[in-house]
Amino acid sequence: MLSRLDGIVELVTSSLVLFSSIGIFVLTLNARYTHAISRLRDIYTEMKASPKPEKLEKELNAMVYRCHVLKWSFGLLLCSAISSGVFMLGSISSRFTDQISAEVLIIFVVFSVLFIFSSMVCLFIDVLASLRATMIHIERVK
Repeated sequence: MLSRLDGIVELVTSSLVLFSSIGIFVLTLNARYTHAISRLRDIYTEMKASPKPEKLEKELNAMVYRCHVLKWSFGLLLCSAISSGVFMLGSISSRFTDQISAEVLIIFVVFSVLFIFSSMVCLFIDVLASLRATMIHIERVK
């Protein structure tokens, strides 16, 4: 029984580290999304007052694209957290009941890693879109 308890404590501890890293990633995405939305509102206000809004319209479109990419990144990260949570609960219950196979648990781990990797790819796409929006703003891209 003590061996099972040690395994459960180890599993829960490693899962908490995973959830903490997901939390840090959420904070990063939230900061980027908040900044993008704020900049989007500023650009829209400037565009309404500008006599020639062509450049601002390009920048506005780039910022809207960034918001969509960040939305997908959030969604994928949420799927990763759910998959990790199901893995953790399934692992704990399998230690006591032996009704959940290891293959099923491995599938949840693979999905969790796939979702978090996809979320990071979306974050990288956002960084590239952010650079493009900055280049439009400083008039380096026509």
